[in-house]
Amino acid sequence: MFKTLFKLLGALVLLAAIGIVAVIVWATNRLSKDDPSRPRPEYTRFEMGSGAADGSAKPSPTGYVVDSSGRGRILPPMPPEKPMDVHTAANYRSDLVVRSCFWPGPRARSGVFTNDSNSFSFENQFPDTATTYIPTAFKLPEGARLVVKGQYPHMRHWNFNTYNPRGEPQDALNDNEINPDAGSSNPFRAGVARDVKERNYTFYIVSGHAPAQRAANTLYTNAPAGDEVFMWMRNYVPDHSADYLGRVPLPEVELHLADGKVLKGQDACDGSTTAMRGKQLPSSVDPRAWGVLKALPWVDADNVGAREDAVIPLQAFFNRRQVVTDLFLPRLHNDSPQLLGGWWSSLATRYGYAYLSRNYGKVYALTGKMPAVPRTWNGDTQNTPGADMRYMSVCTAGALTSAVTPDCIYDEQLLPTVDAAGNFMVVISREADRPANAKQECGVAWIEMGNGDGMPSGSSEFGMVINRHTQVSSDFKHSWFAVDKPGRERETMGEYLPYLVNFKEKARFEAMGCPVDKSKLAAMLPQ
Repeated sequence: MFKTLFKLLGALVLLAAIGIVAVIVWATNRLSKDDPSRPRPEYTRFEMGSGAADGSAKPSPTGYVVDSSGRGRILPPMPPEKPMDVHTAANYRSDLVVRSCFWPGPRARSGVFTNDSNSFSFENQFPDTATTYIPTAFKLPEGARLVVKGQYPHMRHWNFNTYNPRGEPQDALNDNEINPDAGSSNPFRAGVARDVKERNYTFYIVSGHAPAQRAANTLYTNAPAGDEVFMWMRNYVPDHSADYLGRVPLPEVELHLADGKVLKGQDACDGSTTAMRGKQLPSSVDPRAWGVLKALPWVDADNVGAREDAVIPLQAFFNRRQVVTDLFLPRLHNDSPQLLGGWWSSLATRYGYAYLSRNYGKVYALTGKMPAVPRTWNGDTQNTPGADMRYMSVCTAGALTSAVTPDCIYDEQLLPTVDAAGNFMVVISREADRPANAKQECGVAWIEMGNGDGMPSGSSEFGMVINRHTQVSSDFKHSWFAVDKPGRERETMGEYLPYLVNFKEKARFEAMGCPVDKSKLAAMLPQ
């Protein structure tokens, strides 16, 4: 009897394993291949200038492209260039070649440096287009440390984050926290001119966790010596968009060994190298899993995460599990999720987000009170006193598995839209649905919604909005940093909480006139 039972159980396990493999194979093939039967919008422009800087293959008119690993993806259209954009037709090709053996090169949204999602130059985790990311990876021998030497850049915000292999941030070192070398000054600190001439720094990267009393100018890996560690350098809004490094050289990196030996240049790179340096980081959400989760019977596969409400508040991001369970397994919702971050987020930033669907509306407007932010793009020499935060932006995005970014707009670009009540306003739609009055002359900004979730077999109607608050002042109590639990966004952030208003069609927004009557929009929001 027991032998029969074990045989039956063994057969069931084998059948389950075969079924899982079959689903994976089916999902892999289905999610990677273009499906001509799916209606998708066509665009003429997916790349900056005359094509991606590395010369990678152009997408099809619907955005379909196959990367160097053989995986298919739908890339978003390239929006029109805006004043004060960071990546421009004038600089993107020269920026691509700025790299070293330790810093493998810049990342940005598709169509800037490359179209190959399997390349290190493709940033596949919700990139903000006002920053340029330089991810790298390293291993530290026992007792060793990395010594990083350079010059403070001419830009808005600059920082370093270490990560575990899941893309969860471990430790961070921000620009104003790095003490300058003797005879130099830190231009990110109050009272220091932003164009100060002597601007040298030195900081250290060491294994393990930060002690109760952190060492000055030290970034920790939160990992034992010998483990692979990921690190990203972020470069936000360089002055005049001159180049992504803010008119300074790449930092030099030395490897100081436990026995006192110092390795420089290529020797330092060789002594700290890992298999993942300069290579594509693993996708945080497998596209096959996304496809299977969308097929769950209680999930609206055509409108994942979206609501048909007329007004939608953004919600705070805590961790990857929170996002996935709320989307697909709502019965597992956690009222008190841990603040772990994820998708290679920054510890200097917290995020709000919401989902959209063009099945519910083709034109949305995002509004909320504008926090006080610095003005730096024009090379202002003085740091803005009393700023609520160093940086704020609004981006559109694709699904969790593709994480493509169609468009972004940051605070200094949004300032012309701020009304007498202090509220900003940005319209989100496809370019074909852009209202005639969604322009600066009418007191409104506009960004591209995009062409769907980024998956060949996915939805062309999917949309997502992400709001970033970066390096928030301890005196400002109404940012995403202040939200300690889901559902407390409104009571915590008050009038600074951004809301999406669904206008359905462009004609309804155009009826707001030029200049846009923002009092009508304010009347639509919760009072």
